[in-house]
Amino acid sequence: MTTTVAEPTGARARQTYYWRVRNAQTHHPPESAGQAWHIQPGHPGGAYCDLGHELDPPVHHTPTLLSRSRPTRRRRDEQEFRGGCLACEWEGPVHSGEGFGDGDNEAVEDAHDHCFPGWRTLPPITTVEDRFAVPRSPSRWVQLTTGYPAGWIDQGAPVVAWRRYRREAHAPPHEGRPRYELRIARPPNDRGQRPTDQGALF
Repeated sequence: MTTTVAEPTGARARQTYYWRVRNAQTHHPPESAGQAWHIQPGHPGGAYCDLGHELDPPVHHTPTLLSRSRPTRRRRDEQEFRGGCLACEWEGPVHSGEGFGDGDNEAVEDAHDHCFPGWRTLPPITTVEDRFAVPRSPSRWVQLTTGYPAGWIDQGAPVVAWRRYRREAHAPPHEGRPRYELRIARPPNDRGQRPTDQGALF
């Protein structure tokens, strides 16, 4: 009788387990490491993240993105994503997709719902130019974040920006910008709507 070894839960524990598989410290072959949940490279707590990997968990909830590949009968593996937190064992629901805004965006949003409930009401950056200008201008930064709840700025609350195209991926924190930039849909423009057909009302 074979027993299945359960993977640990929580982003930090899963990342540790992933590296154990990659370093041949488990009964799984190292090449199967990508099939274990792990922090997506470039996201907080993961490989290649500009922010590094702290040995101690943060004192406040901190969002990150977990991913894994699932073998299929097709040529390409299926990708799965879920939100994670670096301060606790919370994990979000699983989303399938190809990444680059498909599946990973939903998981990142779940993580922010956990860490910063109400983030969807934050004031957005509305122009592409301001994405770069606002974080570098102390006065414009204060103006944008005045409505943020107390303590959120110090905890790494996200910046919200109107997206440029339908499936623009959320940007993880990186050097010079220690917070996610979440891209949301621009609200509909009512000015372009045609007037109601009065004949249809009678």
